[in-house]
Amino acid sequence: MAVKRRLFHSLLSLSALCLSACAVNLGSFDKSDDYESYYDALGDVKCLYDGGDATYDVKKSLFNKTTTNKLSWDEGTEVSKQQYLYIIVPFEEDLKLEAIIFYVTAEVNLDLTLSLFYFENEDQAPKNIKYLTSPDEEIIYDDDGNPIGTKEIEYDDPPVEKSIVHGSRPLNKGAWQSFVLGNFKQTGFDDGMLHVKDGGYLYIRAENNSGWNRLTLTPITFSFINLMMRSA
Repeated sequence: MAVKRRLFHSLLSLSALCLSACAVNLGSFDKSDDYESYYDALGDVKCLYDGGDATYDVKKSLFNKTTTNKLSWDEGTEVSKQQYLYIIVPFEEDLKLEAIIFYVTAEVNLDLTLSLFYFENEDQAPKNIKYLTSPDEEIIYDDDGNPIGTKEIEYDDPPVEKSIVHGSRPLNKGAWQSFVLGNFKQTGFDDGMLHVKDGGYLYIRAENNSGWNRLTLTPITFSFINLMMRSA
């Protein structure tokens, strides 16, 4: 399916993924300052899962010399394994991104399906999210507090059709698997790049862990590392 092919940007050649701090290519971000320009461009990454959330500092947990050289973390900076539904990346600068790269690991052999969405500000982002345990309906009560029926709950997760990238990739139990995301389908642009603004948000949705897919996809607990964005 064409929509699945949008997930991978021809893998951008494996040279871009050599996990050595001196070999990582983040485009216009200046590696001579130990990528401080990269850290300045991104806010803390927030992850939502059914029953909770977690926040990770990009420099401490998601991209540094330890993560790139060892595919592991310094003590106390680990990204915990959870059934993450959304990985939310806030931008603090205007950027034009060629690709988004990160690594995922899980303790099962399973396809992980992702959808990416970009929102220009927090007001546009979803507020009423459908998790795996979220009910489909809610009870309706009369003025006296008596139940008189049910109605479907209106969640505001964006549909897959509005994603800028969508697709699946198999995970191998216990191994780190790279995801290279590019060829973005962003409304108003036809260059395949992701144009973001200061104050914008990238939402990476793990479809396996969405309440919309609980009858069709298997939930997956995973961790991730080496969040890299190549800027033009």
